This record gives sequence, C-alpha cells and structure tokens, in this order.
Amino acid sequence: MENNRKVTVFKFGGTSMGSVQTIEHVAELCARHKPAAVVVSAMAGETNRLVNLAKSIDLRTDVPEYDLLVASGEQVSVALLSLALRKRGVKPYPMLASQAGIRTDAQHSKALIQSVDRSLMVQKIADGFLPIVAGFQGVTVEGVFTSLGRGGSDTSAVAVAAGIGAGTCVIYTDVDGVYTTDPRVYPQAKLIRKICYEEMLEMASQGSKVLHIRSVQLAAKYGIDLWVKNTFSDSEGTQMIEATANMESEIVTGIACSKEECWFTLGPIPDPQNNCLAKVFGALADSSINVDIITQNLEPQGKSINFTVATSDQSQAVTVLSKAFHNTSLKVLDNVAKVSIVGVGMRTHAGVAARLFRCLEANQVPVLLVTTSEIKVACLIDRDLADAAVKALHKEFIS
Repeated sequence: MENNRKVTVFKFGGTSMGSVQTIEHVAELCARHKPAAVVVSAMAGETNRLVNLAKSIDLRTDVPEYDLLVASGEQVSVALLSLALRKRGVKPYPMLASQAGIRTDAQHSKALIQSVDRSLMVQKIADGFLPIVAGFQGVTVEGVFTSLGRGGSDTSAVAVAAGIGAGTCVIYTDVDGVYTTDPRVYPQAKLIRKICYEEMLEMASQGSKVLHIRSVQLAAKYGIDLWVKNTFSDSEGTQMIEATANMESEIVTGIACSKEECWFTLGPIPDPQNNCLAKVFGALADSSINVDIITQNLEPQGKSINFTVATSDQSQAVTVLSKAFHNTSLKVLDNVAKVSIVGVGMRTHAGVAARLFRCLEANQVPVLLVTTSEIKVACLIDRDLADAAVKALHKEFIS
C-alpha cells in the first residue's frame, strides 16, 4: 500500500448523503469505481441542526461536548452508506475518526490534524474491505473527541488519502466543479477544468465554498491529485494542478466573495514602545482567531488599527480585545463583504489593481480596505453591494 499512486479516495458531501435515495446512488458509484476508501459528511442540514441544539444550551464551542454533538451526524452517514454497500456485495468497514487514526490538536470546533495512523485502514483494505470513514472528526492523543470546523470533511478526505499513500482524492459534491465565481450570483460563470493549487488556495481563503482551504493545502503538500466532481452528473469536474507558464495567459482565473466578514477598528492606542501590534494580534492568536486584512493609521493620540475577522469569530474577538484593551475604543462593523480577484497571470501583468478599482468605481462600489498578494487583490466593501461587485468584476476580467 506504500505510496500506491493508483489508489483513490472518494469523499461525499452533505447533499450527496442527503437522503436514502442519494446514499443508494453513492453506493452505486462506489461499487462501480472501487475507491480504496470513502470519507463522508453528515446528511445535508444535519450539522446545522446539531449546532443549533448545542447553542440553545450554551454558546461556547471550545468544549469537548460541543464536538461530541456536532460531529455525530457523520456517524449516521457512515452507517447508512455501509448498509447500502453491503446490500451490493461490497464489504464495508465503517470507521469513526478514532478507528481511522485521525489525530488532532485540542482546539475544539476547529481542530488541526496532526497525523493519521493508517495501520488499521491499510490492513482492512488488504483484507478486501472498503473503509467508510467519518469526516469532520478527530481525536486527541488523550482520546478526546474533536471536530475540524465547517467543511472539515474535505480535509479529512485528503488526510486519509495522504495517510494511505493514495495518489488521487475526488471530492464529490452537488456542482460540476469549481466555477469562475458563484453561479448563484452570476449565472454566466464558467466551469474551470484545471486550476493551480495556489489559485484554489486563494479562492478558498477569499470565500469560495467549493473546497475547504486546508484540504487544498494538504493536497499540495503531499502531491495528491485533487478533483472536484458532481455526484449526480458525468461532468469531468475540476482538477487541481501545479502552476505552469501557459497559465499566465489568463490574468484572472476567478472572482471570490465572502459575506461572513467583520471589520474591527481598535484605537487610537498610545504606543510609546511600538509594540501594540504584537499585543493586539498576539491576543487574538492566543484565542485561535485568524485575522485577514490589516491596516494602521498613525494619529497624534497613537495608532488606530483596522482588521477583519470571520463572522464566526466576532463575539470571541470582541471579548478578547475588550479584556486586553478595556480603556480603548473598539468599533465593529458586520455589514461588510470581501470581494477578490485571483489569478497567477497577475504576476506578469501590470495595471490589474487599477482596472479593479476603476471597475468598482464605475459601478458605485466604494472600497473600504484593500489587501493584496502576488496573485490576488481583495477589497472590503459594503455587503449589500457584494453581488453587484462580483458581476461587474466578472464582466471586466473574465466575460
């Protein structure tokens, strides 16, 4: 089984597992294509239901009980798919994270995978079984149950693929692949047949919901051939590849948008020792809060710091900063969105940012904050203008 590049792992999302009928269809796909292992999500809507149950009692998500509850939906999916496979003459081996050896750190509700003990999976594959693994779950070294955060089943699948030495991981969902932007916002969006890992990482981090960002990072790290395909169609799907020179002909590959953003303004903070930035972002990091766009203004009274965090971290960020800077002004705006253009071709084309700003200005979309990388320009804007901005930028750069 060591580094068997012909081996494939399948992952099926919530819509694929959404009913008995779709689970029967998934079982047919598995029986026909014979993957080495399968990772499954909870049935569509089930995780939301469990999250709401937990929060109706306690809003905390950083405790073991929360993970134990919200990750239980995957156990149902594992059992149902195993029953459907057994009916078809396939020998399933249902596995929770503890059996699959998925070890994580102890960050409840957003744990990071540290290792995969593949021994039992590899043994069962050698014995003719098909492991059916619960995604989204992990266990600490002490055996405490954890969850990987929303979308974490994608990461589970790539981790399993890396663990058993698979060369390919196929993420099955309810769309034909990765599009140039969300087709629900802009129906003229185009299906991308091949996209490099760098671009997909930026798209995922900027709001594209097709793939979990950590799954793309893992696939790139371990050289896994990662695909996105539709469970319910014969579309070729989208393949992640390494960047090549001819990809530079396309300046912008995709337009991403995240409406789950909060804009924080902290300050002014007197900073005679020039260490307030470390103090602010150190406090947030200690609470595992990721920060995106960052700017600072130098004023006579000190530094004012602007930054964005995900909406899911808003409450915790307010608590952390209010405690650390209790005498400092803190303003939070949650009616914002982040719209981004992404493409490796931006490395070799000048004037891309200027085109973006002219396009947004022409469509009366004020830019609040900006951040850039070699292959991305991202703007914070009013949330109510997000869809209009996506459409305008798609027309400007792609069609």
